[in-house]
Amino acid sequence: MQETKKIYYLSVFNRARSQIAEAFTKKYGGERVSVESAGVDGAKDVHPLTIEVMKEVGIDISQNRSKTINMKKFVDSDVIVKLCEEAHERCPIVPFGIQQNNGILKTQLTPMRLKQTLSDFVAFETKSKPA
Repeated sequence: MQETKKIYYLSVFNRARSQIAEAFTKKYGGERVSVESAGVDGAKDVHPLTIEVMKEVGIDISQNRSKTINMKKFVDSDVIVKLCEEAHERCPIVPFGIQQNNGILKTQLTPMRLKQTLSDFVAFETKSKPA
């Protein structure tokens, strides 16, 4: 039996990018992954556009809450993915032996850009599904 990989996504506020990454990883990773997301700074809620656009691809994240980094989960992870430059700069040092990926987006993720990016993904996802 294959060992479950623990993946931890980090962004600044855990309102958009890391929530999206967590949701898609859960959907496509299934039982092969245990996934969490967090922000180096906490926000009080997931961005409403994130919830809206994820709903368009059939993933309900309306019950998700923004979380701040949990050091136990951080050091227990097999893979840590930092999703923005600010999170990369402010993130604690990744302990030896944990795979580190920097999926850094260098542009500001404004609400309009978020909506367009996710809408583009929805269009791609719809086209790539078998008939």
